[in-house]
Amino acid sequence: MRKIIVILILSLNLFGYNELEFDSIDAKFTQTIKSQNQTINYSGLVVIDSKLGAFWQYQTPTTKLIYFRENRVTIIEPELEQAIITSLKNSPDITQILKNAKKLTDDKFQAQYDDIIYNITMQNNSPKLISYEDKLGNQITIEFTQIIKNKPINKELLTPKIPANYDIISN
Repeated sequence: MRKIIVILILSLNLFGYNELEFDSIDAKFTQTIKSQNQTINYSGLVVIDSKLGAFWQYQTPTTKLIYFRENRVTIIEPELEQAIITSLKNSPDITQILKNAKKLTDDKFQAQYDDIIYNITMQNNSPKLISYEDKLGNQITIEFTQIIKNKPINKELLTPKIPANYDIISN
């Protein structure tokens, strides 16, 4: 029996098994940004499909909907009645960050994306915490809770729906 377990573990490593690989992630998140003497906390929901993109719904302190799809980011801000559409090159892509992470210990990974180093902590085979320092020197921590991995995702959830009366800013 012990030999079978060892062979299974070795074969998973040989064939590229990675704890950070996933088809989808559905979770709640809390994002903390520390800048000099100020701390801002955001919370909401995130849905990530490894092939189609991601949707972040910020619920507090203000509502904001962010869609990552096909090298584009769409940010819908209901309070301002506006949508911003921009290239993904200006925003971190969590799918790529997780995909390119290197294992440091059993529960710690690290990735580099756009000259920023991301530290990832795993729990129960899912990302629990991502921390990094952005290009402006802000310390950012994203903690995930109520994580559901590989649940079928409604693809429409990943498609931005911009109300007709919103201003659209593209760059």
